[in-house]
Amino acid sequence: MTASNRGARGLLGGTAIYTLSSLACASIPFLMLPVLTRLLTPEDYGTVAMFSVVVALFGALTGLSVNGAVAMRYFDRASIDFPRYVGSCMAILGVSTIAILTATAVSAPLLTRFTLLEPGWLELAVVVAGAQFVVQIALAIWQSAKQPWRFAGLRLFQALLDAAASIALVIGAGLAWQGRLTGIALASLAAAVLAGGVLMRGGWIRGPVSREYVSNAMRFGLPLVPHALGGLLTSILDRFLLSNLLGVGSTGVYMVALQIGMVLGLFTDSFNRAYAPWLIERLQHQDPRRDIKIVRFSYGYFAFVTIVAVITSVAAPVVIPILVGAQFARAAEVVGYMAFGYAFGGMYYMVTNYVFFAGRTTRLAIVTFCGGALNVAASYFLIQRNGVVGAAQGFMLSQAFVFLGTWRLAHQSRPMPWLSALAWRPSRSTSP
Repeated sequence: MTASNRGARGLLGGTAIYTLSSLACASIPFLMLPVLTRLLTPEDYGTVAMFSVVVALFGALTGLSVNGAVAMRYFDRASIDFPRYVGSCMAILGVSTIAILTATAVSAPLLTRFTLLEPGWLELAVVVAGAQFVVQIALAIWQSAKQPWRFAGLRLFQALLDAAASIALVIGAGLAWQGRLTGIALASLAAAVLAGGVLMRGGWIRGPVSREYVSNAMRFGLPLVPHALGGLLTSILDRFLLSNLLGVGSTGVYMVALQIGMVLGLFTDSFNRAYAPWLIERLQHQDPRRDIKIVRFSYGYFAFVTIVAVITSVAAPVVIPILVGAQFARAAEVVGYMAFGYAFGGMYYMVTNYVFFAGRTTRLAIVTFCGGALNVAASYFLIQRNGVVGAAQGFMLSQAFVFLGTWRLAHQSRPMPWLSALAWRPSRSTSP
């Protein structure tokens, strides 16, 4: 078997594990929908959505996005003390989490006004964000090390515990949204403890903290904080606008549509988990013929996710009312736009790896931040015009903008034969 065939089989095998585990993780909350949508009101679901939004916002700040540095520095482990590098990144997480907790306590009245969450739940959101960062560190290492089974095992453990704890608290203890949020928090903390323990036992984390490694990680991560915030403006600010413009109940309906559309998002994310290390290894060396094959594969992938979005849009009006019940039937109008938004997100994954490979994270941050600003403006206008559907339309437009902007930046960062690959016969040129 040739090295090329072995590489292709490795990519397909890793993709299968990532995809199946992601589908399993997606199916767990999906299977919970018929139960929870009949036990929780749209207002309850809206509160759950706001908690998830706040966790995501704090997640952009806790750890300062240095988990991406861990993934990249893994490939330099022959020349650095990689376990000490990971330990230094964990120290950044500890300091930043304490700082965010303090800032949250001081600004709790203002945050409560905009998020509609009490101070105690806001502080819990910070802790959950910090726990998720530990999980992301472990997943980044296992992804780069091509250990999809460990990656899948941790994600499944967290998803199953989340579901079990939430169902027990909502049904068994008679709690409403409080039970769902507590289940999310318990699962995140348990997954962080498990991930940290496995990394420690495997020798992936070691001290003492290195100032050089802290500086290196922050040079990589800090430019990504605006990138992460821009991504959040693209993906979650619509729920803030819905809650404040239409009420928490509308956010609950939107959240149900989001969970259904997210199935495609989880697939594209899981594929990228396997594809990114495979691609980065091949970008180390120039090979015009191989580059053409990569580009053609990318075009095929673009077509595939678009077809899935079309099928989802057509099936939604029939399937959604049966799945979630009358209270959330309006979600059927939203799902199609969400599916196309996640399709554009999957296309973004296929081109953003070139930017990370070139280390041009500052320019990427500009693109995503502009995409976030577009989402704010478009969603604000469209929500007032079209209601809940307008939020999904704004999300779709901003995802398309980020994809196209990143694609342009990707070619500037690492030129690929995006036009010549469309020719019937492969070209040896790497120019566009």
